[in-house]
Amino acid sequence: MRKLKAFYRNNRVYVILMGIAVLCLIIVLSILLAYFNSQTRGSLYGNRLQGIENVEITDSRLRTIETSLNENNIVEKVNVRVIGRIIYLNFHLVDAAKPTEVKAIAINSLELFNDDEKDFYDMAFLFNRKLVDEEDTSFPVIGNKRGGQSTISWTNLSE
Repeated sequence: MRKLKAFYRNNRVYVILMGIAVLCLIIVLSILLAYFNSQTRGSLYGNRLQGIENVEITDSRLRTIETSLNENNIVEKVNVRVIGRIIYLNFHLVDAAKPTEVKAIAINSLELFNDDEKDFYDMAFLFNRKLVDEEDTSFPVIGNKRGGQSTISWTNLSE
């Protein structure tokens, strides 16, 4: 204890400055911790989903849409899911499906949604099939439709 008192008496200015520096460091670290902690508490989407309760799509409606899309003879399986404001429609096609046929399937699938859903949600169409020929690069075909717009933009449509 005597050594600490002697050290304090000999280095009083340095001890006070070191105490102030440690106090400032603690304050800065607590502010940073509070800032980053508050960023993770909010909603994952922020306010981008505002109004989704007015045009919410139920699971039973998604199953009905899947069932009606599966009735097409070149579609093996369809998976429809909603994540945030995007409706994902994944089509698994038969081996004989051509890239030119997928455009019609996507346009016909839009008829299953009402106007409010088409205006609010973005839609992503993914068409995939097993490759018969290794040199065939025409699949997957991917299309996207923004909410409120009527056109589908295609990323790969080999005609």
